[in-house]
Amino acid sequence: MIYLDYNATTPVDDQVISKMLPYFATQFANAASSHEMGHQANDAVEEARSMVAELVATKRGEVYFTSGATEANNLALRGILPQLLPTRQRVLVGTTEHRAVLDTAHRLRASGAAVEEVPVSSDGLIDEDSYVAMLDDRVGLVSIMWANNETGVIAPIARLAELAHRVGAIFHCDATQAAGKVPLDLRSAGVDLASLSAHKLYGPKGVGALYVHRGLHIEAQMSGGGHERGIRSGTLNVPGIVGFGEAARIAMESIDGDQERLRSLSSRLVAELRLRIGDVRVIGEGAPRLPNTVNLRMVGADSEAVMANAANVAISSGSACTALVPEVSHVLLAMGLRPDQAEECLRFSLGRYTTAQEVDSAALQVADAVRRVRRLTA
Repeated sequence: MIYLDYNATTPVDDQVISKMLPYFATQFANAASSHEMGHQANDAVEEARSMVAELVATKRGEVYFTSGATEANNLALRGILPQLLPTRQRVLVGTTEHRAVLDTAHRLRASGAAVEEVPVSSDGLIDEDSYVAMLDDRVGLVSIMWANNETGVIAPIARLAELAHRVGAIFHCDATQAAGKVPLDLRSAGVDLASLSAHKLYGPKGVGALYVHRGLHIEAQMSGGGHERGIRSGTLNVPGIVGFGEAARIAMESIDGDQERLRSLSSRLVAELRLRIGDVRVIGEGAPRLPNTVNLRMVGADSEAVMANAANVAISSGSACTALVPEVSHVLLAMGLRPDQAEECLRFSLGRYTTAQEVDSAALQVADAVRRVRRLTA
């Protein structure tokens, strides 16, 4: 199996596993315990917190650990809402956001929020004219993702945050897909809240983080022992947090080399497919994109049929979080594709362990599958 679905999840780095192992057994103490073993566990958590903060250029005290980016998104949007209502009831979210943001935002309506989706242009970037027109002093919160999980399109976050701040709005960013792939500086970009997840950058599943700009108040969504300075109660997942920290450290060391190599491999993949089958279109081709991600429309070939005929290549026709839901990608529809065109699109997301040989082999197998599907449906 050739794995080209790194945006869905990444394998855990061997160094991360080694760092985590003691905290399952010999150093198993609860980080909230007041004895020496508890202090050691807490020290490990704080070291990891520093590493995650450094990865996104923030302060350690602004990072709060969660069970993943979905919880972080919920905590950010639900936790900030009470201080916005009733005067700033409008919430703006990008129409191509991950479902963890879109579904959470729309549920805020039950609490009195007026949620509106900001459209994107055909390249997947936020339509800035529409965005500016939607901003006014009734907007309390804006949520725009740093990089789209399906297309890899990178938003001009600093510009969008600045525009939101001009009307006094708080700016949240789902940075899940960008962290570890491209350099992030949340403070310089003017981001107030940001969501992260370890399993997108070679860390373990089940652990994430929420960045909260110092001075901003978030209302806790779970009652309990007051962990994470009262923002997120619950016994800390020490092994997972330690793994997150180590994954962040490795990402900082390897990000420049990874970007260059993955950009080259992604270009190679597109070139090979175009050479073999023609009429391959890159979704969001004119926009800045993650170096590891290409979403390709194989004109005349249904994506599900192509995947079935290239079973040894692990790729995706959309977000892994909605892969079991039989619906066309909302991201591609928002970019102006018709449903039948969106159903011809496949996401290829490469990673740290992807080789040139795997790219060549995947291109060969997918090209064969596309030709087969086109013949059957001609």
